[in-house]
Amino acid sequence: MLFKLIGSILIMVASSFLGFYFSKECTKRPRELRELQALLQMFENEISFLSSTVTEAFSKLSKCFESSTRFFFSDTAELLRDNGSMNASDAWERAVSENIKKTALKKEDETILISFGKILGASDLEGQISNIRLTLTQLKMQEQKAEELKEKNRTMYRNLGVLGGLAVVIILF
Repeated sequence: MLFKLIGSILIMVASSFLGFYFSKECTKRPRELRELQALLQMFENEISFLSSTVTEAFSKLSKCFESSTRFFFSDTAELLRDNGSMNASDAWERAVSENIKKTALKKEDETILISFGKILGASDLEGQISNIRLTLTQLKMQEQKAEELKEKNRTMYRNLGVLGGLAVVIILF
């Protein structure tokens, strides 16, 4: 009887933990999208007010946050520094493609980021700023969708973890 009780408690704890873990995972994407928006606004300020180059601006931006989104900026700056023949657009696309798996971002977010990079360094200051603002608008819409999905799924994962554990305990005993 004691083993059944201990087993039941372990099953409930493990399944509840899984439910809360997946619930927490739902919050990563909206947070990363907000961080990307903040980084892009900082990038806009860097190029418009401080007249920094893309490499300098991306190097500074990569030190602002400790999340996995900073790798887009740090890797782009590193590629531009180390490979003099690579343009900003190609460096950005490569950095995004290599680092997207380290984030909670989805394919549609990657598409927005890659399209941002297409004009990166290829137009004048006004063109860059309008491209940043367009990307910010698109990321804001993605953030709203991600927030709605988070609210819907977060509670479901928690409840599913607890109720799934309870169901397993009832079936086994």
